[in-house]
Amino acid sequence: GPDGSYFIWKKKGQKMKSCITEQSHMLFDGRVHVLSWVKDSVSENTEYKCSFISKAGNATSEVLITVEDKDSAGQDGWSKEFHTWRNAISEHDKMMQSWRKTW
Repeated sequence: GPDGSYFIWKKKGQKMKSCITEQSHMLFDGRVHVLSWVKDSVSENTEYKCSFISKAGNATSEVLITVEDKDSAGQDGWSKEFHTWRNAISEHDKMMQSWRKTW
């Protein structure tokens, strides 16, 4: 990311040091787009917290991954949530690849 900026990932309140990926891209107006994600396996309800620290300001995101057997419709709740999340990341990656080709 930009100079002096960094991500802090926590899983269940404990700082994570592995499975973290970061990506940054310069925008035309001089700003920088930064993104970070974690590849992790989850077998129980797990809270993740991602903080981005920079000179320009700080931001924090939190997500609770809930592992469920089945929802009321009989669908695997974790699989549904995971597929929604995976599709969002996939769309973002396609957009970033398109930007990279344009640059």
